[in-house]
Amino acid sequence: MPKKFQTVKGMRDFLPLDFKKYHYIIQKVRELFQVYNYQEINMPIVEDFELIAEKAGEEIRKTMYVFKDKADRTLALRPEMTASIARTYISNFMKAQPKPVKLGYIGQCYRYDNPQFGRYREFFQAGFEFIGSSNTISDVEIITICCDLMNNLNFEDFSIKLGHVGILSNILKQENIEEHQQNRIFGLIDKGEMEEVFNILIELKVSKNCSIILEKLFELKGRNLSNIIKQASKLLSNYSESMKSLENLKELIKFAEIYGISKYLDLNLGFARGLEYYTGMIFEIFIPKLDIAVGGGGRYDHLVETFGGNPTNAVGCALGIDRILLAMDQTKIFSNIVLGPDKILIIPFNEEMLPKAIEISRKFREKGKCIELEIVRDSLKKALQYADSQKFRYVIIVAPKEAKDNKFGIRDMKSGEQKTVSFKEALEILERSSS
Repeated sequence: MPKKFQTVKGMRDFLPLDFKKYHYIIQKVRELFQVYNYQEINMPIVEDFELIAEKAGEEIRKTMYVFKDKADRTLALRPEMTASIARTYISNFMKAQPKPVKLGYIGQCYRYDNPQFGRYREFFQAGFEFIGSSNTISDVEIITICCDLMNNLNFEDFSIKLGHVGILSNILKQENIEEHQQNRIFGLIDKGEMEEVFNILIELKVSKNCSIILEKLFELKGRNLSNIIKQASKLLSNYSESMKSLENLKELIKFAEIYGISKYLDLNLGFARGLEYYTGMIFEIFIPKLDIAVGGGGRYDHLVETFGGNPTNAVGCALGIDRILLAMDQTKIFSNIVLGPDKILIIPFNEEMLPKAIEISRKFREKGKCIELEIVRDSLKKALQYADSQKFRYVIIVAPKEAKDNKFGIRDMKSGEQKTVSFKEALEILERSSS
């Protein structure tokens, strides 16, 4: 018996309907590349292991696909794209192009996660990277792009969970907590393991006053932005560097109001992300019906320098295409969206009509119409049943009598209406239908 093969665990086949949905989302992403002037690039899926591992965060390092090639080099399938962006910038843009450099990307990533709802081992990301500016407006532009995408995809309800890594990191730095221990703490915060966070703080002999302040900061969250900033200012009065981070958030919120996106912001001062390269503002996008982030990002001002480039400010985001698609399905957004053009089935009435049907199909394709020529079924009845089951919008029937006058029958599969028309008249019907 031949062996039966299935998809590898955590991987999926994208079947036609889901792939249409995927392309619809990607189309909306590419529209934003254009209107915000981000240049789309493509990068290799396989990267040097050290490049990816350097600042990926412990959780991601543990789930990377790592292997040796025939030259005994240790390589990895990219688990996310930001490290690749930094490498690409250093190699191709740093010396050759003035700042800012605004790059966009779409591609697959891989993590050996436990497959579950909204989590796959192969997944698609799209991203926007604003490289070469420390201005808070570049932070706000990245968040605004994410809000625009959510609105353009017709999400009625979403929120941007907003924080600043500098608030917590500078408190811990003032308590002489080393960077690797900070990363450990942030990884636990990202996973919501708060009890373990406070156990580590005790283990590291953090002062009681600091622990109390951190506990209160973790509680500061919500949509009342000015009140949260006010309360945080009191808590951070003895932490000057953390106050600078808070002031940065305050400025960001001011510009977010000008951009018209402050209504989406959900401020959370005890928020952390699992990646170790963040240096400033961080955020994640949430949709109420999905208890997982569909995207996120932040500022990473030292990453380019870490990989041997010049000191370079940068901010960006990554959008989980699979999760956005899942959220659109959950909220039934796709039920109101036409995915792709009207499909048209051309049916030759008999074998003698096949050359004429081929001629007509070519003329319609030259006009950009979505055409399938029926060559499988042996009766008109079966062909019409096929058209109905496959949701063809129109059927064109090429029969001897009409063909003598250079005409054919066209049937609207929605209404059932059928008429005899010329090619020009049929084209007008199809144009009206698609407008």
